[in-house]
Amino acid sequence: MLPQSFDVLTERFEKSLRALMQNLGPQLISRAQLGLTPGQFVMLYFIHQEGQCSVSKLAEKMEVAPSGITAMVDRMEKSGFVNRVRDTLDRRVVNIALTVSGEEKLNQVLHVRQQIVQHCLRQLDPDDFASFVCTLESLSSIANATNIGEFAGSLVKER
Repeated sequence: MLPQSFDVLTERFEKSLRALMQNLGPQLISRAQLGLTPGQFVMLYFIHQEGQCSVSKLAEKMEVAPSGITAMVDRMEKSGFVNRVRDTLDRRVVNIALTVSGEEKLNQVLHVRQQIVQHCLRQLDPDDFASFVCTLESLSSIANATNIGEFAGSLVKER
């Protein structure tokens, strides 16, 4: 493959990835009008994964300041999706847990999202889809194994 064609394919890949993320990523939550913002969906999902989650851990996972998480938790608590729960070992620590309503809302959003994604994927040729998934899994493994910070640092030094 010629370097130019690799560059062109890389541009096409990046453009398609941006379009996919715009249409099937967090913005899908807003566009489907499911009663949650993308940030609220991500928060519910993280809490669901952890069972309970401290404000500081949520802030770290969502890459926002703890004060921003506190404001989001306040809104989610008013909506009945989460509760604040004192840690049994350290009463100073406040954990956030999903309510039954929060679990139901998360499951509703996940179901709708899955149906939309499947609708799009069913439009692909089955053989192309299978090949695409294998390639995507390979790319994911490569990205997971790459030390992005170190790699980016070496690129900056080259300039």
